[in-house]
Amino acid sequence: MSELVAAIDVGTTGTHTIIFNTAGKMAASAYKEYPSIMPQIGYVEQDANQWWLAVVETLRSVCKDPAVEKQDIIAITVTNQRETIVPVDRAGQPLHNAIVWQDRRTVKQCQAINRAVGQEDIYKTTGLIIDPYFSASKLMWLKDNKPKIFDSTHKFLLVHDFIVNKLTGEFVTDHSNASRTMLFDINDLCWSDLLCDELGIPQYKLPRSVPSATVIGTLTSKAAAHIGVNRDIPVIAGGGDQQCAALGLGVVSEGLVSANTGTGTFILAHMKKPRLDQKMRVLCSLSVIPGETVLEASIFTTGAVYRWFRDNFAHFEKEHARMMGFDVYELLNKEVESAQPGAHGLFMVPHFAGAGAPHWQPQAKGMLYGLTLAHSRPDVLRAIIEGICFEVKTSLDVFSDLGIDISELRIAGGATRAEIWNQLQADIYGLPVAKTEHEETTALGAAILGCLGCKVFRTYDEAVDRMVELRTKYDPRTKLKRFYKDQYLKYKKLYECVASNLHS
Repeated sequence: MSELVAAIDVGTTGTHTIIFNTAGKMAASAYKEYPSIMPQIGYVEQDANQWWLAVVETLRSVCKDPAVEKQDIIAITVTNQRETIVPVDRAGQPLHNAIVWQDRRTVKQCQAINRAVGQEDIYKTTGLIIDPYFSASKLMWLKDNKPKIFDSTHKFLLVHDFIVNKLTGEFVTDHSNASRTMLFDINDLCWSDLLCDELGIPQYKLPRSVPSATVIGTLTSKAAAHIGVNRDIPVIAGGGDQQCAALGLGVVSEGLVSANTGTGTFILAHMKKPRLDQKMRVLCSLSVIPGETVLEASIFTTGAVYRWFRDNFAHFEKEHARMMGFDVYELLNKEVESAQPGAHGLFMVPHFAGAGAPHWQPQAKGMLYGLTLAHSRPDVLRAIIEGICFEVKTSLDVFSDLGIDISELRIAGGATRAEIWNQLQADIYGLPVAKTEHEETTALGAAILGCLGCKVFRTYDEAVDRMVELRTKYDPRTKLKRFYKDQYLKYKKLYECVASNLHS
């Protein structure tokens, strides 16, 4: 139990570094935020050097924690915000700000990809749809608009790859992250010759790809000195944040599905082999389990909608919570509990920043439908949570259409702090919903990869059995399951009626 793994989670708003032992218990954690840069509407960038500074600061902090003996750290591993890309020179120094996954500047490049390759071939090869979300269009934007930078680039790196290079000096990505670039063949587990050639992306500018849990190397002398540890610590290939979160929830067999809710909600079903949707409603990406895959649906604004309500309509509650020293969401959740199921006929569509799976409509808008003078604020709050759950169920239904027999949904993310939200998910989905001991399942998944890379465990099943602990289970309540089945049908009918307006 004295063996420790440092898991570095480089997210969109900040870096969270957590030390876990081999029983999956947290020994220490530290967090450091950094800003996004928005030079114009639709552009979202970050300074990649800020990621590294945050990694150094948080690693130093956890290594100084009294609960941590630095000599007990057996591995460092990295998980990350996916799709974000940064061009670097031979020394690993950024040549341009990183273009973040949220960036929408590449609509023209997506149109060019569609003309050059076509949506069907992209989906068959990569499991992805053509969307500014993914990395390939960002590389093409640099080629079209910053040709000197494109030509000078030694490697285009994802966030994981940039931090790994800073730690080890190696230019390496892992399969789960590579599968989110729209350039990786998920069938042959390699960069696609066809796609790279058609899109004009030289393969030599892409990092070497390896399975997750591969030992990449040890710390450089410079990195070890920055962090304050011995340089012989191995760095293990991690994975994309959502694939790591699924692992941290123990989703390693078919029938188990994860739903990770923060700003958005990402729903992943584990599969042994790629399973594509002929209608291309959901995505297929590589798992952090070598050779295996995940079926994935992304809903871009879920928790963000609840936060939007907090920031615009709960000023008094925010101040009261601040003065009393508790979380404002506790007050809002109590209001949700006070409202009747169905929010007195009020429905909310949560597409506040475009629609992801299964609609894939970047211009989609949100909607609050059915307001009357009889409605109150608790009704609006309840409609927000119910609408988010209805949208998640829409993707779960697609999974079922594709032959996934869902036995249990495992949930993670900040939304799981709300018991009312957890129970409503069970009621609306009509499925048992389980919550694990740790909210930070993404970092835990990365720590599991670190343990596997160091041979602490022989198999993924053994690692999950030792490191993942289920804490609470929510079963659907029979009466409310029937009620929400009818409400969901009304939601779908409403969406069909107004979709053309929401998508324009």
